[in-house]
Amino acid sequence: MDPRGLPQLSEWVTGAEADGYHLQGFMSSNVSVAEGVALADLYWPKFVEYRDRVFLGFKFDGRIVDEWYDRLEGDGSAVESVVNHVHLWDYFAISLDPEYAALPDLAEVIAEMWRAAAQVNFPGRDFEVAVGDGSGDYGPTLRLVGRW
Repeated sequence: MDPRGLPQLSEWVTGAEADGYHLQGFMSSNVSVAEGVALADLYWPKFVEYRDRVFLGFKFDGRIVDEWYDRLEGDGSAVESVVNHVHLWDYFAISLDPEYAALPDLAEVIAEMWRAAAQVNFPGRDFEVAVGDGSGDYGPTLRLVGRW
């Protein structure tokens, strides 16, 4: 991801580092602790194990998961796929074309963090984190599903 393409970050790009930006200066001027905590939940999610499946903690609601189990006739993989489906457009305020353009790369970075977080929390299990660029959907999308 190139910060020079994002207007909000471009002023923090240092002259000496063509690909870098002054992270500390940008964050201390623009990101609150509450925003940092919220981003941490999205980037390195907590998980809920329920009915032998794994769900993103920030998306989990047992009642809704049970409804999906009924609708999908007990198919746990399909339930995980629906519940653990995240559209980045729902989590970020996007108003400029460069921001839209940066989301697919951001989705890939988040996917790597989800894979790592799932492996740390469930070392004996395999997970697939699928990333869609949004061309056939509602913007860049991530989906976490266990492979059993």
